Amino acid sequence: MTKLLCLGELLIDMLPQDSQNSAYLPIAGGAPANVAVGYAKLGGKAAFCGGMGDDYFAKQLAKALTQYNVSTDYLFTVMGSQTAMVIVSLDDTGERSFNFYRQNTADLLLTSVHLAQIQWEKLSTLHFCSNTLTNNAIAQTTFSALQLAKSNNKLVSFDVNLRYSLWQSIDDIEANVRACYEYCDIVKLSRDELNFLAEQTKQLPEGYLQSLLDVGVSVVFLTDGPEPATVYHNEFTLSESAPIITAVDTTSAGDAFIAGVLYYLNHNNEDVLLTTKINDEKIVKRALNFGLKCGSKACLAKGAFPALPVLADVL
Repeated sequence: MTKLLCLGELLIDMLPQDSQNSAYLPIAGGAPANVAVGYAKLGGKAAFCGGMGDDYFAKQLAKALTQYNVSTDYLFTVMGSQTAMVIVSLDDTGERSFNFYRQNTADLLLTSVHLAQIQWEKLSTLHFCSNTLTNNAIAQTTFSALQLAKSNNKLVSFDVNLRYSLWQSIDDIEANVRACYEYCDIVKLSRDELNFLAEQTKQLPEGYLQSLLDVGVSVVFLTDGPEPATVYHNEFTLSESAPIITAVDTTSAGDAFIAGVLYYLNHNNEDVLLTTKINDEKIVKRALNFGLKCGSKACLAKGAFPALPVLADVL
């Protein structure tokens, strides 16, 4: 069976326990970790690669990954470092705001030495997000991982997943994100992220999307909250509405979506190459539908890991 490797941050989400955000509960989170757990809860084999501190929270995080059957073979303890933390606040509609505590934390200290231990022959897909592009050191590690993935003929998935407060200057964001596209087969963007990146390059959103396809991205998944999601490919465009729900917490919706897409691509039509699947309109349409079901289900419960659906929830 194929295995997904998620690269990036594993951190503590401080989630509000009431509508006034007056008390918080520390739970495991981090976008790429959410994707690894989401993939594993659906029944896939997933591994996580990242730096882990040597504090109490790090033990909680490693235990949480193991609980959900995510391999920690590439979760590396960085001695003397601390675990990153984000305080998540929810408004009346379930929308989130974030305050990050992430200064020289373990997730930023992953190096190429760590990457050298990855057994690429056991993997099918690498997934990452933009939070490992926010400073030069971790960005260089990320680019090394992308180069290794492509040289080993692995599918590469990029959920841009912008957290603007993590960047020293928003003027740096688009160039750093754009430098990744040439390595990517799949890119996921939200409507807000697309609008921001297009504005940074003085393009219309449609032109920006085409620029991704022009540099070699095979397929772009564009989500827009409760509005229909769209897929862009040089040969076709697809659009599909998400299931109608009343959201409780949207914390892991996007991560559940891309976990679902990647699970579907890896576990259906297994005799077909992944590079063929992402260029097949019918397969991509079914993957989009499956991802939307996963994302919607994740909005029906609070938290990240616990809210991510199992396969029975979305069949």
